[in-house]
Amino acid sequence: MRRLHIFIIFLIILLVYIGIWFILPKEYLPLHVHDKTVPEPVNYREHRELFYLSKHWKFTDSQGNYRDFSKDYSGYHPLDNQRKEKLTKESIGDAKLLYLADAYGIYDYEEGLIDYEERLPFELIDIDLLFGGFDENEIKVINDFARNPENTIVGEHNVFGYPTYIYPESSQALQDLFGVKYEGWLVRYYEDLEEVAYWVKLLYTRIYGGELDLKGPGLVVVREDSSRAGWYGDLLIFQDEDFKQQYPMVITRDEDHQLTDKVVSKVPYLYWVEVLTVTNNNAKILADYEFPLKEEALEKLKIRGIEPLIPAFIYLEEPSKAKRIYFSGDFIDQLPALLPYWLTGSVNIQRTMSYLPGIPPQYHFYFR
Repeated sequence: MRRLHIFIIFLIILLVYIGIWFILPKEYLPLHVHDKTVPEPVNYREHRELFYLSKHWKFTDSQGNYRDFSKDYSGYHPLDNQRKEKLTKESIGDAKLLYLADAYGIYDYEEGLIDYEERLPFELIDIDLLFGGFDENEIKVINDFARNPENTIVGEHNVFGYPTYIYPESSQALQDLFGVKYEGWLVRYYEDLEEVAYWVKLLYTRIYGGELDLKGPGLVVVREDSSRAGWYGDLLIFQDEDFKQQYPMVITRDEDHQLTDKVVSKVPYLYWVEVLTVTNNNAKILADYEFPLKEEALEKLKIRGIEPLIPAFIYLEEPSKAKRIYFSGDFIDQLPALLPYWLTGSVNIQRTMSYLPGIPPQYHFYFR
């Protein structure tokens, strides 16, 4: 009987929290999302969780409707006759917030994306770019948007690199816009190095000779060769003996800033990060990416001009221009949320859940 009472109380509380969400007022958010990377199978992972947050906080379009992550964006649309949509003034419309989610693009996966990803660690597979990167016409649209001080632009890895650097002037213009410099270095933590792509193994053999025994957790640091699209010029791989802590961390700086006042100061981040330096004196680094490495391993990075802390979250505000925010990590590309958006406080609940044993560390970053 006691268990029944507990269950009934829990059910009542749950229904109250759901009911509160439905009666809270909606708010119009003039948002436009551009995502060129929506491959098969259709998962929309480069912007899906942004739309989850938008719905949870009850942000709507101008008609009062919640945005549908499968439709309400510009870029590549796999379910709409594989429509390839570049960023235009018309697609942005009346938006005041422009989110550049991803520009890596779409490729010709002959046997499909799932088969390609399963084969990737074991063989070198040539793929052709079908759609991706920002060209000079799109840069003009972005720069025009940036001239309005009422606007805000958010950019996220991958915007500057391949395939945007096929258009070098476009890549440079975007770096200037966000007040950063990108020289091609990329970082990724792997929970198991057996998952790395086969081209990493070939690159290691080319640079160091011999084969690399890829097992266990590790950190891959690789440099894109901007003179040869899709090629890589340098590689470092760090394994257990090089680590001083389990994961790389994103560390919030101690600054009084409204954009970072509700986050945990240090959280693990396990996916792709660009190595950036700040070039605009007005730019503020609100968070850093910390390599989880011992001093001897860090020296190998320093020789290549890479510091132990690199900018993760850059905020740029200048007179008579749009506010600009850049994420050097693929921060919105996350696992699906654990709870539905229509539950009051679900983000806070999931933040608490992220401390439970067995919750994947990807959730630690997203919710904290």
